[in-house]
Amino acid sequence: MRTYIAKLRRFLAELSPELHERLATVHGGYRLDILDGELDLGRSIELWNEGRRAMNRSDFRGAVEALESASALWAGTSGQDVAAQGWLDHRFAMLREQRFALAEDLAAARIASGDGLPAIAGLPEIDDPNLTREKSAALMLVACYRAGNLPAALRIFAAARTTLRREFGVDPGSWLQTLHHAALRRDDALLFSDQLLVSLSSDAEPRPQHSNLTARVA
Repeated sequence: MRTYIAKLRRFLAELSPELHERLATVHGGYRLDILDGELDLGRSIELWNEGRRAMNRSDFRGAVEALESASALWAGTSGQDVAAQGWLDHRFAMLREQRFALAEDLAAARIASGDGLPAIAGLPEIDDPNLTREKSAALMLVACYRAGNLPAALRIFAAARTTLRREFGVDPGSWLQTLHHAALRRDDALLFSDQLLVSLSSDAEPRPQHSNLTARVA
């Protein structure tokens, strides 16, 4: 551990003397102080909220730009190459959930802006017939319907229903069932409504867990 800390200190010193001071020896280990605005996660969440606000005012192109910028700040898998357990494993799971939710909001913005079926390419389950995320299933259903592929839209609902029943013993929620019935009725008024896509991305604004983060290495 001391060898790794020494290497990290040299690396930080090369970047900036001020950064070198951020890595401090404390009782029981080491502490790395990270300030507001220095984490990609924090900047990504700022852009994510900006994209959602653009969606709410029907600025779909603006929403796509902000959400694409937010998504570009994510690289690799959260906790990649880290043997996590306990609270750290829980934290990585939360980060994966945030990334999935961001992908869904970006897909909603792309569909609303007129990108059509290619808009769902980045959804987590797009290559997986087992759909456990109802929001992803809803967006895929809407995108397929808008692309004129009703059979594919109905298959999306069937796959989601099968998976939810098998994995959790529940049926799809009311939103997804409403969209399924709308597709069966060929209800263009609902399925081509931009307000529908705004509603699908109108959850509470994502927020960072800490506004000022201290990372502690024991």
